Amino acid sequence: MKRNIKYLVVLATSCLFVTGGTLGAPGDTQAPRADSAVIASPPQASPQQHQHRRGPKQLVLSITDDARAELWKPDLTKQPIEIQQGKVNFKGTGVDNYHAIVAEKTDGGLTETAIRYHYGRGKPSGHSSIELTGANKSTLEIVPDPIPREHYHYHSDQTWDFIVRFQGQPMANQQVELATAHGSKLAATTTKNGRVSLQLPDDFPGIVAGERDKRSAEFTISTSYTEGDQTYQSTLNAAYRVNPQNWHSLNLGILVVGIGMLAGGFIGGIGRGKKSKGKQS
Repeated sequence: MKRNIKYLVVLATSCLFVTGGTLGAPGDTQAPRADSAVIASPPQASPQQHQHRRGPKQLVLSITDDARAELWKPDLTKQPIEIQQGKVNFKGTGVDNYHAIVAEKTDGGLTETAIRYHYGRGKPSGHSSIELTGANKSTLEIVPDPIPREHYHYHSDQTWDFIVRFQGQPMANQQVELATAHGSKLAATTTKNGRVSLQLPDDFPGIVAGERDKRSAEFTISTSYTEGDQTYQSTLNAAYRVNPQNWHSLNLGILVVGIGMLAGGFIGGIGRGKKSKGKQS
């Protein structure tokens, strides 16, 4: 039976502010350039993200609502998505594996792109997620490498690799910035192969040791590049969750202590039994 599940994508119009100067990371020591660019502020956490229960699915894109958007399917076919009042509604494609939501806007000498990957459910697509991440979806693009496997997620305090590409080629020495909904920011520079490793901050407030916590929040990775009189701004948007080690490690510790106590009691019992036999003899 075909499922007509609707997904909601919220275009965060408040995430972008036009200003003089280039995209700068916190603590960036580079002098501002004369050409105009866009600075992306950290994504905002929704009320549901601070609760243990799951709220409605909302996928955030850090781009203004007058951009055009497309949904890329696992087989690399595309379908346009209408943007109305800052929201994009689309039905599930009915196929399994990752899809990509790509929004782009060009205004004079500035081209902005926002990309988000979304795992869809349905019949087997017959395609690998590598095909989708490897495809050139924009001139300047941040690509997860690898992308989380099915049933897995980005978690806090984990390090993930990403590749920055320009016109399909890896970019060396390219600065990228990561910002989370909880206010954490960090900057890094790509290697000669265009790769950058970023550790997601462990910044969820109010974590209780040993208590299962299923909260999630948004993070954005952004980069900017100017060639000639054209500036390209690209962001990758995704959600990350509380690291399960926050409660698994405590449970494991309790289990180890419990096993140790049982083993100690068992060994002590054997020792006492040997002593008792020795006295009897």
